[in-house]
Amino acid sequence: MHKWSPLFFLPNMCIKEPFDSEYLAIVSPNDVRCIEINSRHPTFLPFLNRFTDTFGRKIVPSVLIMRDDAPAWVKNMEAVGGFRDILSICAVVYNRTAVLIHHLPRNYQYSTSFDFYAYTLTTDYQRLVTSNPALSGMDLIEEFHGQTTPGLPVSNWDRLDYDEMLLKALLAEWERRFSSPKPSWRSLALFRSLNMAHAAAQIPGVVGVTNYSLGRSISLCVSAFEILVHPEKDESGVKRVYDLLNQVDWRTQACKENTYYCYEGRGKKTKGPPRNLACWIYGEINHARIDYLHGNPLNQDRLVVQASGKHLFNYNPSLYGLLLTGFLGLNYYGPFKPREPGASPYDAVRMLKYRFYSKQGDYENALAHIRKPKNPKEL
Repeated sequence: MHKWSPLFFLPNMCIKEPFDSEYLAIVSPNDVRCIEINSRHPTFLPFLNRFTDTFGRKIVPSVLIMRDDAPAWVKNMEAVGGFRDILSICAVVYNRTAVLIHHLPRNYQYSTSFDFYAYTLTTDYQRLVTSNPALSGMDLIEEFHGQTTPGLPVSNWDRLDYDEMLLKALLAEWERRFSSPKPSWRSLALFRSLNMAHAAAQIPGVVGVTNYSLGRSISLCVSAFEILVHPEKDESGVKRVYDLLNQVDWRTQACKENTYYCYEGRGKKTKGPPRNLACWIYGEINHARIDYLHGNPLNQDRLVVQASGKHLFNYNPSLYGLLLTGFLGLNYYGPFKPREPGASPYDAVRMLKYRFYSKQGDYENALAHIRKPKNPKEL
């Protein structure tokens, strides 16, 4: 059995079923690897029992652990952050899309749930340390009282919900990016974009959310789009995003049709060729970003689509998920692995296609309603 050690704690995420990769995993304190760590360092599990919510109710944090024999490239903080960004984005795009379609609350809608706790254990498991631009310090475990983030729900579901096909493809890209001493521009752009998308997907505020905070989130999301399509030796911009969105293998008629006049840079929408719905949405988001960041005059409903009353902020994750699909050239990603141990994969290829197309179908269906008048049942 491989030995593992804790890296960071995630008190806003309480999962029972581990999320595993070869060298990194997110697990609960009941996982056999955490129990083994505690057999070597008896202060470990008692420390994990010192987390509560704001009202003193005990919560069970998740732990990001690393195999002790992991190669040096895995132990790089940028690689660890890239791993977290992948899981964060695959969960956020999936769950925020589900909210748009089903109008029901979901867990892990915001990347804040995936933030690492500020304090970590020293190598002897006897003290806690923190180091960031605001604070460097060390303290005693016995005096520690950890808390979740106020205003953020903590899920006690057995497992994470995320886009499985997208996650498999991105984990393959993760190894290519961080194991290479000279990564390609494409790899650099992808993980810079994912990190920006993680920042954009933070909950925009836990109290007093305003159009300014939503506009700021939209602005960060546009940066994630433009970083992803940046050609390295030329400028990025709205038309390059349009080009990549045109490479998506669209499944629904609503997203296939090139019937929309979009913003072409800062020009009027009636200039240029008609484009698909995803391009129209991105053009609207990008132009709103320009208004917010450049200090242009704003109406209170600047982020609202007039035809439907729907808010542009809600469509960032679905659109970004589709942009990643186009960037990765993703159809479906195997091999298929049943969720339940011992379950028959029956038709593995057909199941892979189903899982991929069902996720992409959800993203497209979420976009398709942005211009439609609100159904009274949704009010």
